[in-house]
Amino acid sequence: MKIMKHLHRCIAALVAGSLAQGLAAAAPAAAFHPTRPVTLVVPYGAGGGTDVVGRLFAQKLGAMWRQPVVVENRAGANGAIGAAYVAKAAPDGTTLLLSVASIAINPYMMAKQLPYDTRTAFTPITTLAFPVVVMVASTKVQASDVQGFIAEARKNPDKFTFGSAETSTRMYGERLKDSEHFSMRHIPYKGSPQWMSDLISGQVDTGYASITSALPFLNEGKVKILGVASTHRSALVPQVPTFLEQGVKNLESHSWYGLFGPGKMPPDTVQAIYHDVKAVLADAEVQDKLRFLGADPGGETPARFSQRFQADMNEYEDLIKRLHLSEDAP
Repeated sequence: MKIMKHLHRCIAALVAGSLAQGLAAAAPAAAFHPTRPVTLVVPYGAGGGTDVVGRLFAQKLGAMWRQPVVVENRAGANGAIGAAYVAKAAPDGTTLLLSVASIAINPYMMAKQLPYDTRTAFTPITTLAFPVVVMVASTKVQASDVQGFIAEARKNPDKFTFGSAETSTRMYGERLKDSEHFSMRHIPYKGSPQWMSDLISGQVDTGYASITSALPFLNEGKVKILGVASTHRSALVPQVPTFLEQGVKNLESHSWYGLFGPGKMPPDTVQAIYHDVKAVLADAEVQDKLRFLGADPGGETPARFSQRFQADMNEYEDLIKRLHLSEDAP
């Protein structure tokens, strides 16, 4: 009889614990109610892809929070100037950073220039979107796909070049060289318009860009797209196969628009902002605009995005050290 009573108590405790966990999981995140305007720092110039995505979310979040969300462009040093500004801000959610993967690369390409420790200076909140990156080539390049280009490059070591205006796109070229075992020269540029102009004229052979940046030039016949760095083909260029379809791995899933706060942001604030970003991502208008930009919606949990961010930093550190890449960023 005592055994049965004890068993009943154990079962009741288990049920009560399960119900409590279920209620906790179902409980809504604490709301984010800023009492002053929110600054969203975009560490690049106005008009680029990061800026466009930032202004899209700023408009929606501002309406939700009943406070203006002001996009502030603080360009320079491959995003490090804007990042440094956010790293020094109060972690109350009113100063946020929208960055691309360069923030995970800079510690190893620009170590002497950074006034912060990237691993601790920021709080990852969520991914807003995953832009689709493509390998573009001059029309003077004979190859029509990635494997054809690799075959040509292997026959002619260091004949071909690839340009970049920032480190995150540069790493696509470095990864391709490393994984497929061929050599080509990197040409750094200070801005995307300059390197795209040189690509069109044939001064540089290849490079990597968001699909929306490359599409107008593709439609005009000024460049060709050799491959799509994604897990699936893009509806904007359905005829172009992915790197994976062409037998090249490890070039997908490395491009993201990530939302960060300063380091040591309270978990409740992080969860509240994440909850609101998820609501924005469910907006049909936002989904349509992201598709128009050639980007897949984000929305990773803070924990998942933090894992991605730390994993990317580890991978970039290994790649940059192993290949002895110089600090000629981009």
